[in-house]
Amino acid sequence: MKRPCLVAVAALSTTLAMLTATAQDGVVYRWVDKDGTPHYQDRPPEDDSDAAELSLRYRTTDPEVIAAARKKKAEQASVAGLREDQQAADAIDAAADRQRVIDERSEGCRKAQERQKKYETAHRLYKPGPDGQRNYLSDAELDSARLQARSDVAEWCGG
Repeated sequence: MKRPCLVAVAALSTTLAMLTATAQDGVVYRWVDKDGTPHYQDRPPEDDSDAAELSLRYRTTDPEVIAAARKKKAEQASVAGLREDQQAADAIDAAADRQRVIDERSEGCRKAQERQKKYETAHRLYKPGPDGQRNYLSDAELDSARLQARSDVAEWCGG
């Protein structure tokens, strides 16, 4: 009589080991019938016996489900790869934009400093007229041009 009991315990142990050593979460219900035999299944028993809910891990063996899961995982990896590629491209573009702004500001600063130096050292400034003649600035216009040159240096060079 002990032999069938050992076989049942071994079978039960093997079943539980297989259920726990897999990849997906599942719920298994355990209950003992009126004869003292333990039962395990994925649905609670239909009678009102006390079934304990066990949280076990199990693995599906349906080939279609496995193929669908693999396909979904591959698609997710593909999408993740695309997202990473886009983020890398965006980072490169942002770095290029930052460098372009830095270069433009540097060039604007250099030109503003040259103009300020020219305006500060010149005794007389002129604007070319429509006929190619020089129209010299008055003292008030010269002072205004020098103030504007200083303002441009402060704006472009940050000082």
